[in-house]
Amino acid sequence: MDEEDLEKLREEKLNQLQQEDEDREAEAENQKRQIKKMASKYLTKDARSRLGNIRAAKPEMASQIEVQLARLGEMGQISEGEFTDKRLKQMLKELQQDKSENSSNIKHRYK
Repeated sequence: MDEEDLEKLREEKLNQLQQEDEDREAEAENQKRQIKKMASKYLTKDARSRLGNIRAAKPEMASQIEVQLARLGEMGQISEGEFTDKRLKQMLKELQQDKSENSSNIKHRYK
């Protein structure tokens, strides 16, 4: 193989890798949309509004809640339109408690 062929192979491989990366990103985005849609159908109007506010302030927490709601729905533990604002608040409290229990406080001593 000459240099030209090698360069052509490199270019093809790079294009293939870029396409695979784009496909993975698109699949991940599609999966996020499906989870969001599934979670939304279990929420009441007020709870949906609160989740939207949470998403604006803490997108990662909103995603975590949506995943939990989707799982609860898949397991049949909640039905459509059943998850109220009150229950969402309770879930938030539990998440915050879990987060605070998992975080460690580092204290420095100065001499």
